[in-house]
Amino acid sequence: MAFDPTKARNYVEDVDLAGTPRGIVSMGPQDDAGVVFDDAKKQAQVVGSGVFAFEKGVTAQVRDAISDAALLAQLVANKKVSVERDPLGWFKAYAEVLQNVGWTLQESSWVDYTTTGTSGQVHEKILEVATAALAPTVASLAIITASVNALKGMNPKSPWLTIFDRESQKARIARFQIGFVNIGAQRDIFVSLLGCLIEAQSNVTQVLFFKFKDAKATFRANSANVSVNKTSITDLADPIRKKTRAYQHDYLSKILDL
Repeated sequence: MAFDPTKARNYVEDVDLAGTPRGIVSMGPQDDAGVVFDDAKKQAQVVGSGVFAFEKGVTAQVRDAISDAALLAQLVANKKVSVERDPLGWFKAYAEVLQNVGWTLQESSWVDYTTTGTSGQVHEKILEVATAALAPTVASLAIITASVNALKGMNPKSPWLTIFDRESQKARIARFQIGFVNIGAQRDIFVSLLGCLIEAQSNVTQVLFFKFKDAKATFRANSANVSVNKTSITDLADPIRKKTRAYQHDYLSKILDL
């Protein structure tokens, strides 16, 4: 379906985020200071329950737009669907927002990876599944690995993990997204997106270190190769930023150089 800028802009303007929690992350001035998006660097950022990694050459404008769109999708999904009652419905709502703002997601299904491979902890399983499901290049897998390892190595009280753990784990459910963003030969924008869902018999804590096999939990994933309409990046940048600006402090981490 062709991208309709007017329809997409109207969609963003009609989004109602009233009642969405704010002021839920306690950060000092030192946490807000730091690097900015840089075209020449491999970088990563936590966007709520997602981790997005950016290859060199992805412009700062595109990086901002990807993060803002992913944040809008999460905020809308959080408001529309209870992840505890309907985790797959949450991912569907998340995807629908992205599709409405110019992301084209291929059709894909959820695969149960619980009994495949040898990984026992979630952070290990993410990399195992990403290798199998996304079929990334050596370079892209290295960036995904660096992003996950950076998150895993953070102080548990750091804003990175504070945001990620708060948004990804809800009682017996854990759900999160891993995204890798790169630019194609024709300057097209591509995102390799991996949605992960863990359903356990007891509450999930410290999700990256959660031993899902010991806990008799299931680990499912849904992978998608996504193309992002280039017109949407410029046309919707300001409307989406205005819609999400009030929530960025609480849902976006600082940017990390990889």
